[in-house]
Amino acid sequence: MNLDPATWSKSRRVLLGVATIWPPIYVFAFMFIVFGFIAYFTLPAINPNRNSQNIDLLQLQQKIRDGELSSITVKPAEVVACDRSCECEYHVGVTNRATRTEIIRQARELDENGRPHVPSVSEETSQRPAPIGLTIGFILLFGIHMISIMLMLLLLALYLALAVTRKDFDQTTRIIWIILICLAGNLAMPVYWFLYVWPAKPAVSAEAVTS
Repeated sequence: MNLDPATWSKSRRVLLGVATIWPPIYVFAFMFIVFGFIAYFTLPAINPNRNSQNIDLLQLQQKIRDGELSSITVKPAEVVACDRSCECEYHVGVTNRATRTEIIRQARELDENGRPHVPSVSEETSQRPAPIGLTIGFILLFGIHMISIMLMLLLLALYLALAVTRKDFDQTTRIIWIILICLAGNLAMPVYWFLYVWPAKPAVSAEAVTS
C-alpha cells in the first residue's frame, strides 16, 4: 500500500479528509441525540398553558389534606397534581412504589363531608410509549454508530502508519504524532491531514534535510 500522500490523487485526499472529519462530528451529534433520548423519557411532559412548580412530598401531602387539588396523576417516576382551578401544575419526583401507593390512598380518602380529598385520581403504570419514528431512528443510529466505530479504527491504523513511515519526521516528531493519534485521535487526525496529507508535498527524509 502506498503511504506517501504526495502520490495520491486529489479525490483520494479529499475522501480521506471527509472520512477524517466525520468521527468528531459524529461524537458530538451522538452525545446530543443520547441526551435527547434521556430527556424525552425522563423529563415530565409539562403543559405550556399552565404554571408549573416542583414541590416536595410533604408539600404534596399537605395540599391533599387541605383539599387544594382537583386531580392527581401518579406516574412511575413522579406525581403530577393540579390545583382547584387547574391553572397550576405541581410535580413531585417519586420513584418508590410504596410511596406512590400511599399518595393514592391519601388522595382517595374521604374528608369530613364524605368526599375524597382529590376528586380525580389516576395512575400510569408505564412510561410514555416511544413513537414508531423514534424506534426506527434508534435502529438507524445503532447502524451508523457501528459503522463509525469501524471507521475510527481503520483511520487510527492508517494515520499511525502514515506517521511511522513519514520520511521527513525525526524520531521525536514521529513519537509525538504517534502519541497524539493514539490518545486524541479524533482531534489529532484532522490536524495531521491538514498539515501533511492535503498539501501533498513530497516528504523529504530527515537525512536529506540535515545534509
